[in-house]
Amino acid sequence: MKLMLIVPPNTLEERYGSLSGIGTLYPPLGLAYLAAYAEEKGHEVKVIDSEAEGYGYEDINKIAKKFEPDLVGMSTYCTTLNKAYRVAENLKKIIDVKVVLGGAQATLEPEKTLSNKNIDFVIYGEGEKSLGELMEVLNGDVKEFSKVKGLVYKNSKGEIKVNKKRELIKDLDEIPLPARHHFPMNLYHSSANLRGKRTLNIMTSRGCPYQCTYCAGSLIFGTNFRFVSTDKVIEEIKQMRDEYKIDSIQFYDETFTVNRKRVIELCDKMIKDKLNLTWSCFTRVNLVDKELLKKMKDAGCYLIFYGFESGVQRLLNMINKGITLEQSLKAVKMTHEVGIETWGSFILGLPSETKEETKETIEFALKLNPTFIQFPIAIPFPGTKMHEQALQHGKLKEDWDNFTAWDEVVYVTKGRSEKELKEAVKNAYKKFYLRPSYIINRMKSIYKLPIKNSFALAKAAFLTFIK
Repeated sequence: MKLMLIVPPNTLEERYGSLSGIGTLYPPLGLAYLAAYAEEKGHEVKVIDSEAEGYGYEDINKIAKKFEPDLVGMSTYCTTLNKAYRVAENLKKIIDVKVVLGGAQATLEPEKTLSNKNIDFVIYGEGEKSLGELMEVLNGDVKEFSKVKGLVYKNSKGEIKVNKKRELIKDLDEIPLPARHHFPMNLYHSSANLRGKRTLNIMTSRGCPYQCTYCAGSLIFGTNFRFVSTDKVIEEIKQMRDEYKIDSIQFYDETFTVNRKRVIELCDKMIKDKLNLTWSCFTRVNLVDKELLKKMKDAGCYLIFYGFESGVQRLLNMINKGITLEQSLKAVKMTHEVGIETWGSFILGLPSETKEETKETIEFALKLNPTFIQFPIAIPFPGTKMHEQALQHGKLKEDWDNFTAWDEVVYVTKGRSEKELKEAVKNAYKKFYLRPSYIINRMKSIYKLPIKNSFALAKAAFLTFIK
């Protein structure tokens, strides 16, 4: 069969709003894994990354008409769902093709996602095996869609049927390396790019044992932490280094240090093989210690992204973050002491958050003093626990095209206003990045640190929120 995987038309401006100048654009690893899996099963694959290529709907139509796919797949989140619907509608006017949607939005609301007349199937949860089996059924004489786990489809009467959930893939080594060769690799970049260097992303684990109310990750990949073997991770890193001439990588794992022993093993292997790459990762403040951080630093780690989320313990408990303010302070202190930079994130406008608590969070951010910081506005994504909390404590817009954490306010808790919340975000950036001490420290370190755009976030924050 001929499979076409499409990233719907989207721009960095639409994704990041006024912060698009520092927005990350990485190859979509979910589609890269699907492409690799389909190729391994003998199918012909074509990928269109409209966001990277700058393609519009007509461009997609022209490419699809020439390729003539049997099946089109798109991975969607709430802000791109309507665009995926439009792509499907356009394609069905010019070619005879089936369309399947997957990804976060399809997993969170599978039946609602399939209700659009131009969508034939939805895959929820991990997609590789479900997509493979769907293609087998489509390629066969008997269309027994009911046997494909993780699939949502319409029967002969047009009724929506939801099949049993597919078991998570236990051994991630079973999945072939992402088919990056199908993507325009020269067009991708990181928001924390290295000075004169090239950074790409890699995912070495799936699942997160933590269940923060705002996160949809565990709904897709489960709460059972599974990881790729160290040897296969090193193989992929070397492939990326040799084929795409990278000097730095970003580990896209949701929580990189869940398994401490595994991280140390991987770091030791990176040091032994003399990869000489710098890297960054995402993790939690309660999952680091001084010894581990030193090992990570020795292996090339230069930046850790921490989700602090709030400076109010009540709110941390409400969103089920599972950390304390003291743990955040200790983690940042240890990280800086070993010479690793920190990038922190605080969510403003959480359900039931008062105006005074927003101020407390901003003050805590100043006390914490990470190297870089961001203040996204709370987004209660459909299907998450926070969505339920939001409906209890305030008003929530349903225009998914605007569900971006940077510019648009889609939720306002009781007693607050959209205008006041936007002003709070502006004030937060102003207080953090325009401190004389911060500016002086950045000036001192800009030539010592391997970060190209040390001032990029500060500049974007100034132009966006402060001017």
